Amino acid sequence: MSKSPHAAKSLEVRHALWGLQKELLSSLKDQYDAENGYESAPTEWFQVLMGSERYAWLRELTSLMADIDIMTELDFITEGHAGIARAEIERLLFAQSEENFNKQYRNFLISGVNLMPLHNQLKAHVQQLPQVKTEREQSLAERKNWHEEHRHQARKKRN
Repeated sequence: MSKSPHAAKSLEVRHALWGLQKELLSSLKDQYDAENGYESAPTEWFQVLMGSERYAWLRELTSLMADIDIMTELDFITEGHAGIARAEIERLLFAQSEENFNKQYRNFLISGVNLMPLHNQLKAHVQQLPQVKTEREQSLAERKNWHEEHRHQARKKRN
């Protein structure tokens, strides 16, 4: 685990993000089951989730979560790492935009599904991270760098 001052706050964000995703997926599964008139098996639900264009909008969240996982496993989480994580989460989940994920997510938030407490909890944790100004392309490049740092760190530990 990272010894940086941003490590604990980054882990709190990671856990809050996982909780939100879990509730979102659970709600989507309940909706899918209600539409089909039966409770789908976990394997069926997974296949539908991964293969259906209906749920393609979730891929951006899944990608961000994978990157946040990698970032929280780094030996040292810099202010820049934590700031990029904040910017990306805010862009995806808190900004008012017409991007596909944001639109779908906002519709889900106002649909009456009990996501708002988890959304607000995540927002509170995210606001504890440093704020950085960054362009979308720069953020994506930094997220890729987290993976490279992680691979380098793993190689170093093996040797």
